[in-house]
Amino acid sequence: MSIVSSARVSHASAPSFSFGRAVALLAGTVVVGIEKVMTRAELARSRNQLAQLDERLLRDIGIDRATARFEATKPFWS
Repeated sequence: MSIVSSARVSHASAPSFSFGRAVALLAGTVVVGIEKVMTRAELARSRNQLAQLDERLLRDIGIDRATARFEATKPFWS
């Protein structure tokens, strides 16, 4: 077997990677990132609303003012 034919064999066994697949992987990563940001923003809004509840509503959901304040002051990424 010559050097040229063995180079062809090793090239033929290399995994193929297409531009379309790279774009699809990148798009998927972007979508997941956007979903995470949107989820965190929704969490921040919920915590803000929790901070605005009065004592009666907090009692209804079973938490006290200190717990509500603790949750409301968490940063959006946690």
